[in-house]
Amino acid sequence: MSKSERHSAIVPIFQNANNQLHPNRTFVCFGVARGGTSAVAGTMQRLGVFMGSDLPNNYEDPRFGPGVPLAEMRDTISGRNAAHHVWGWKFPAAANYLEQLHNSLRNPCLIVVFRDAAATMKGHVRWHNRDILHAAHEVMMQQQKNWYLLERWRVPTLLISYEKALLSPQLFAMELAQLMGMPEPDETALAEIAAFLAPGSYK
Repeated sequence: MSKSERHSAIVPIFQNANNQLHPNRTFVCFGVARGGTSAVAGTMQRLGVFMGSDLPNNYEDPRFGPGVPLAEMRDTISGRNAAHHVWGWKFPAAANYLEQLHNSLRNPCLIVVFRDAAATMKGHVRWHNRDILHAAHEVMMQQQKNWYLLERWRVPTLLISYEKALLSPQLFAMELAQLMGMPEPDETALAEIAAFLAPGSYK
């Protein structure tokens, strides 16, 4: 096993070369709240994927957020398809509604982020004032929903380790760009992504 393979943060499944070369691709980044999706979505944006306009610092597009009617989401998808060949959005619990958007998505590609479960639970306790048992149940249930969705859809999917991405940010950025079919980032872009992924910088 090469050094780059040992440090790789990404496990691709259901991938094929035609998908990476397809001119039209829609990326959906999800996982669990406090589970590293902001770091991955911010990296995707810096690699050239349109992730929405005027995004907050957690990179969640409000057009795909809590309480938005599915009809409005479908209208947004239609508009983004017309405006962008390649685009995406991030919402940690997107698996809760994606099934109802499947027929609207053009060549969907799933970006599923995994973070150490104990760290994610601690994040729920700290930021959402949850009991640890409630947090554990919520994290595990959401991860189960995510896995069942990607098994049902069997579309190109990237499983991403948040911890490994932060350990080798430039390698992560290069690998993510390649697997998404995006242009290879230059040295300036890689330096920007590494600074963005440094602890405490993107939140």
